[in-house]
Amino acid sequence: MDYKTMRDRIEDMVNDNHRDFVKAIISMEKGINDESALDKLYDAYMDNDTVNLLHEEFDYMIEDLREQGQIKDLPYVKEEKDNLINIVGNIVGEVDVVERENKNGEGFKVANFSVVSKDDEENKVYHNCSAYGERSDISKDFKQGDFVKLFGQIRTSIDDNGKEHSNIRILSSKLLKAKEQMKGQEEKKESVLGAIKKYQAEDKEKPKEKKEANKEAER
Repeated sequence: MDYKTMRDRIEDMVNDNHRDFVKAIISMEKGINDESALDKLYDAYMDNDTVNLLHEEFDYMIEDLREQGQIKDLPYVKEEKDNLINIVGNIVGEVDVVERENKNGEGFKVANFSVVSKDDEENKVYHNCSAYGERSDISKDFKQGDFVKLFGQIRTSIDDNGKEHSNIRILSSKLLKAKEQMKGQEEKKESVLGAIKKYQAEDKEKPKEKKEANKEAER
């Protein structure tokens, strides 16, 4: 498909359903799959005349919604044509970087790692992934537990025992949320819950204290 054909199709999609088109672009680029959050982002986008589509302001909007607990980060896996696949999930274990040589004896690096996502039935799915050459720098950005978005091509091989193995060659990647960010949000949530429980406990003690004070006054 050439540029002109693609542009014409995009224009048709925009004219046919602008809202869902914008939501789809934000979802693909920013890794947001929570449709209610996408509706909020679309409304904010339409209300702000100074924000272009995929402007960095979206990152602030997204973080604001996350802090308010209005975005559910949903792991997912979606297979495309030509064995291409989109994955959103968490890094499992460490990212292992190894040195390899091509047929010409030239060295290159490979980053191997695993990601867990969920299928349409909410079952966990594990993916073995490899990033080659410059893409192996993924090891500098990705750590165990990080929430990431990946795009790659599925490659299958059969071992000597006839067992089939699959590996995803990473073509592009994006860190959606570091483990430290998720931990920080959990701690923040726990501290808020702790404060509420403490307030409730103190509030519960007040009637007892008042009752005891009345008894003392009666004496």
